[in-house]
Amino acid sequence: MDRLKPGAERAVREAGPLDPWLETPGALTAAVRGGSRAFAAGLAKAVEGRSLIRADRMGVAVLDRAGAILFATDTFARLVAPDRIDAEAVAKVLATQRTIIAPNADETAASRSAVAYGPIEQARQWAMPEEAARAARSPRAAIVVVAAGAVTGGEALLDACAAFGLTPLQSRVAMGLVRTGSVRGAAREADVAYETARKVVADAMRRAGATRLSAFIERLVRLSFGVWPVGRDGEAMLADIWRLSQRQAALVLALSQGLSRGEAAKAAGMSDAVAKKQLDVIFTTLGVRTSPELSKLVTEARALAMLTDALQGAVPVDPDIMEPLRLILRTDGTHVAFSDYGPRGGRPVLILHSSSATRAAPGVLVRALQAEGFRPLAIDRPGFGMTDAPSDPAWRTAPFEAACDDVLLVCEQLKLSTLDLIGRGGAQVAVALAKRAPALIDRVLLVNPDPPTSHGRRSGIFGAVKETFFRHPDLIEKFAWTLAAQMTPTRSWRLLARAIENSPPDRAVMSDGRNYADYAATLRPFATGRVAGYVAEQTAMLGWTSGPVNGSGRWRVLQGAHDFIHMPTEVIQYWRGVLPEADFEMIPDAGRYLVLSHPALVAGALKEMTETKAA
Repeated sequence: MDRLKPGAERAVREAGPLDPWLETPGALTAAVRGGSRAFAAGLAKAVEGRSLIRADRMGVAVLDRAGAILFATDTFARLVAPDRIDAEAVAKVLATQRTIIAPNADETAASRSAVAYGPIEQARQWAMPEEAARAARSPRAAIVVVAAGAVTGGEALLDACAAFGLTPLQSRVAMGLVRTGSVRGAAREADVAYETARKVVADAMRRAGATRLSAFIERLVRLSFGVWPVGRDGEAMLADIWRLSQRQAALVLALSQGLSRGEAAKAAGMSDAVAKKQLDVIFTTLGVRTSPELSKLVTEARALAMLTDALQGAVPVDPDIMEPLRLILRTDGTHVAFSDYGPRGGRPVLILHSSSATRAAPGVLVRALQAEGFRPLAIDRPGFGMTDAPSDPAWRTAPFEAACDDVLLVCEQLKLSTLDLIGRGGAQVAVALAKRAPALIDRVLLVNPDPPTSHGRRSGIFGAVKETFFRHPDLIEKFAWTLAAQMTPTRSWRLLARAIENSPPDRAVMSDGRNYADYAATLRPFATGRVAGYVAEQTAMLGWTSGPVNGSGRWRVLQGAHDFIHMPTEVIQYWRGVLPEADFEMIPDAGRYLVLSHPALVAGALKEMTETKAA
């Protein structure tokens, strides 16, 4: 196999329950067909995911053993003065070699932030800006300090406002609200009248789906920090930071997430009277005056705890491939995440992700489409990435139809009456959408469309996984949890390198570090434990069928001749039955990642389809 540039050869090999798939996929497939389930013993029932961190915006300082600053990012310097480093925290970290998270006691109550002090051996594993990581490797480095307030200010907070679709005025007021903890403070910061600020905040809260100020602040702070993992309530962490009792921590957590005082008391198992007395003590201990102030401080502290967790850790997000995130509300109060790459005047084309990826569209494909006059869009389907699972659990039995609901919602939000589709996977969604809203869909281009799991031969690692799902559907969710737990950068690379070893076009395209980074970006959200969409779609794929699609003359299929999962001829044979009028083309020098290796071909093929119609 050619040497691949981004490779895991730089990292120590990791061992885990995915090794049977990595090392002997053929033997595993044979064992599965023989009825063996021995390999399933190491699969997880559930995991605590890792957070995805905007490391480029962290406020970080590196200290020597005396507590002197060796290096500090500009964002840290704006928040913590050199003479305000907590000497007691430094001494305690050096003595115990444990991370400490506490409020920055030097600040006023209205703008307090959380600060983490970590011993150097642990801190070197944290997600942080590259220049800070270099400084942490210095022989003199003893402690790393991270200030979360730097994350929830400036550009990061503005990005969170944009994700909720807030107007410039709403964003100014919202940022003031986060910084000051009150509507009056927000009015001062935004230089508007108090009554104006009240109305602006109310409308902004509706857009974010928040009914209380504290919940609104919590959502903004969460989003400005990154993507949070599932499976952690935070009570133990809060109790540890501020030496609260478990019931006090439960009360603080509930209040910071937007519950009323009565609701928070009930959640913590207290009477209203007891809760009132406890909150008086808690507010004094934490140095805050209002629930919104509490919400910001607690959410920042929880974010730092996720960043500094030595067991699970956090995954840094490459700032060069950040998606233009937008979040819109469903009628049930859950959110749909999508990206609009623009330009606004381009012809809209929705890029569908596969069941093993999320919405992040490859940069080479986005640029190729834009060069042909298109406006690329991408949506996280239900339970994928940043899109919530719908509140009605029935969606799990029909995930492709549930995805159509979200597409229609986004089109309504963007006022789109028609659009084209490109499926880099997700062909089942394209079929469901064509049947559900035929007037909405114009031209459809499918790239390497997957047949249902029950059809055809499969090979390689991913083929072994699909064979396992087909033989043992009850293992899909366990496999998904195991994948989430194992989705470290090193293991992701090993998995890919093993999968593409017999596909020269895919090996070539993944030797480009930028292409690999784009690929990895589609996998990263699974590390947070968000696997519900994957489980639902993989389960639905087991028995998916479709009769011939009406109007399939507007469809075209590009199939890579080196697809390392399916037999390309069998794929085309299957889809000819579903799309009898479509054009099919085998691309001889392409593999599974055709959209990465041949972006101009993909964009040009769609452009040719639209021009043919116009002619």
